[in-house]
Amino acid sequence: MLTNLLLLIVVTGGFLYGLRLMRGLDRFLAENGRETRQRETEQEYAVIFGIRQEAELEKWFEAAGIQTVFITDVHMEKEWKKVRYLVALGESDVDNLSICNLFRKTCPKTEIYSICNEKALKKLYRQAGASVFYNREELLQRMELITLEHEVGAA
Repeated sequence: MLTNLLLLIVVTGGFLYGLRLMRGLDRFLAENGRETRQRETEQEYAVIFGIRQEAELEKWFEAAGIQTVFITDVHMEKEWKKVRYLVALGESDVDNLSICNLFRKTCPKTEIYSICNEKALKKLYRQAGASVFYNREELLQRMELITLEHEVGAA
């Protein structure tokens, strides 16, 4: 009789422990599922750095479903968690390199494109992880192709 009672207690304890374990697993899976859905709904950004606003670039990015942010000084904001592209169009290589290095360190998945005003600095741009272009037209052509590819990929 005592062995049957002990067996019943052990089986009941195992059953209750299993229920508790499964409830914890279900809670973990539910939270993880919410996080992945939040990640999917986060807006992607394209940051355009330069002196003047590039309406053509903005139009291409918005057609591809990427929100554009135009900045004129070297800085980063907390809301830019998912910056996909950085386009540095500044007239100063120091500013372009600074913004490229900032984004390379804070957002390592960002694709960086920049204009190199002085060809001797190409190595520094490569170290900053940027794809280098020597004139504005080359860079704009490349960005048009990239946004078209992104648009087709999203469809």
